[in-house]
Amino acid sequence: MRPIKQLAARATLALTSVALTAGLAFSEDLPTAKQLAAEMGFAWNIGNSMEVPSDPTAWGNPLPSQKLIDSVKAAGFKTVRIPCAWDSHADKATNVINSSWMAQVKQVVDYCIKDSLFVVLNIHWDGGWLEENITPAKQAEVNKKQGAYWKQIATAFRDYDRHLLFAGANEPAVQDAYGTAFGADRMAVLNSYHQTFIDTVRATGGNNASRTLIVQGPRTDIELTNQVMNTMPTDKIAERLMVECHFYPYQFCLMVNDEDWGKVFYYWGKNNLSTTDTDRNTTWCDEHFVDSMFTFLKKKFVDKSIPVLLGEFGAVKRLTLTGDTLTRHIQSRRTFYEYVHSSAKQHGIIPAVWDMGGKGDKNMTVFDRKTGAIYDLGLLNAMRSGWGMSKLPGDTSLVKIVTGSNAMKALYSCTDSAFGQVELGVAKTNWTTYDSIIVRAYVNGETNYDSSGTQKYGWVSISLVTMSKNWTWREGPFGELTMNSWKNYSIPIGTDTTNKKAMVPADPAKIDFFALQAYSHGYRGTIYLDWIVFKTKSGTSDTLYNFNLAPDAIKGNVIEATIIPTSDVASDQEWKTATKKFGSTAVISRAFTNTPNMFRTFSVNGKVMAAYTATSAGAVKATLKNLQGQTLYSRVLNAKAGMNTLAIPANYHGVAILHIQQGDKEFSGKVICH
Repeated sequence: MRPIKQLAARATLALTSVALTAGLAFSEDLPTAKQLAAEMGFAWNIGNSMEVPSDPTAWGNPLPSQKLIDSVKAAGFKTVRIPCAWDSHADKATNVINSSWMAQVKQVVDYCIKDSLFVVLNIHWDGGWLEENITPAKQAEVNKKQGAYWKQIATAFRDYDRHLLFAGANEPAVQDAYGTAFGADRMAVLNSYHQTFIDTVRATGGNNASRTLIVQGPRTDIELTNQVMNTMPTDKIAERLMVECHFYPYQFCLMVNDEDWGKVFYYWGKNNLSTTDTDRNTTWCDEHFVDSMFTFLKKKFVDKSIPVLLGEFGAVKRLTLTGDTLTRHIQSRRTFYEYVHSSAKQHGIIPAVWDMGGKGDKNMTVFDRKTGAIYDLGLLNAMRSGWGMSKLPGDTSLVKIVTGSNAMKALYSCTDSAFGQVELGVAKTNWTTYDSIIVRAYVNGETNYDSSGTQKYGWVSISLVTMSKNWTWREGPFGELTMNSWKNYSIPIGTDTTNKKAMVPADPAKIDFFALQAYSHGYRGTIYLDWIVFKTKSGTSDTLYNFNLAPDAIKGNVIEATIIPTSDVASDQEWKTATKKFGSTAVISRAFTNTPNMFRTFSVNGKVMAAYTATSAGAVKATLKNLQGQTLYSRVLNAKAGMNTLAIPANYHGVAILHIQQGDKEFSGKVICH
């Protein structure tokens, strides 16, 4: 990405690498470029960091950390591109790179290596010593530096394994500085820089003899590369070269101000175009344009076993927009990222998203550089979706909430039964257009209790439940709860019944029942719901519950469900006097032993199966109850000391609670009976 005066950042991308123990002087026959490309997935750039001339923190980002790279790995990226400055860290007379800088770069590479990521390490802009000097007059001088720098870099990383790739340049201008002149002589000069890069790396030996190397098309412009890059540099070993291009359709991705020749595009994608703000609709760089550009690369390189790295792509986030314009723009941007990933995968191209860091207007940030946390989950999910991966839960950025002044309040009392239910009614029977449910909830109370003078610890978990298709029970869990604080919980709606974190209705087109469900041991307190929003697959949302009316019905541990002003929730302590206190006969010790895996239960072939650990031999009472408290099965069994198993004929479909009691000790767990 070339410098743009309106933006404080430069664009870069870095693929990740895995190193062998440094200092071992041996050579390994590394895989071909095509074999590596099949493993590299989609990539992330550490932009505006290691490529910043002289000081990697000068553009506002901290030095990359292991925590940041761990987060990148966990998000699904398999490759990290590290744009890197070298000339500004070298002696101007001798071209010797500062040893402390080399050590700093190696540390960042090693962060990626530790996570088994592929790494692309390049020579970046760094004042333009190479990129803006692709002329016959500068050819000898630049080639001297190119050779000197790559000899040192390649030697330092010689023993790293197949996960490390080198890229010889970034965006070689093949033109006068910021001009438009182009000629065959300039392409010949660029090819000489590429040849110096390849020959120098190969000459260092070790794993560099077969390491995959990446050369850049002129300006990394796809159309220009397709037009004039008609020969590849020569290499001593076959099938170890890749080609790199970048992709920033200007009016949508980078343009800042309207010009006489055209306006800034806010909206991208056929489903995101505005019918009222038509001047801001994309007119030329749409889905067809993406496919046509990637087809150029596929035919010219990929089909000839020369993989292509889309080393940078991205679009600025225009946060000065407001209201529906901002919402449509954000959705357009996500659609663009998703489509680039999808089309790149179809064309055999490795896409590498540009991340500049920073959180202000016109950012391209995916991760918080200081904490490593995901900054733009919606954008990350767009890329995951385009690559064929499931979305991560929790994105509420496009959700419009229609709030009321009240919340639902469910007082939850500790009793022998291990569930509580509040029926919410069915506000909408057809869920086929939705991809997630977002619930704003507040939970207070306590999950510890005192039985016979001994401190014990309980728990509470909360789900939303549906029934459909002959009253088939399905649940979607809130996940980890935050006590004494409002929190938005996101539950994906899916079709994969093995995904225990998602709501998977048996028939999403005809929902018959909807409720809040809680399971607990030793819990009393209050569960409040402010609103429940259903988010559509296109990014819009419906607030189907804002609790200005009392809920329909309660069951189990819930002793009362009412409406409370949302402003009163944080100070509400009624649970301390209105719910059953701990230490009563209704709350007893819940564990046979302290063994973590002492109780497991599941359903198979019409039977409820359980495995449990008893502290001593003797009688054990097993009781299976449905959520209405009805006993489905009850029997006294003889248990041996240690691990025991049992099988109960359920003859029941839905969620049930299995209690196993021995003397004053009891354990309960839910099971879905099939």
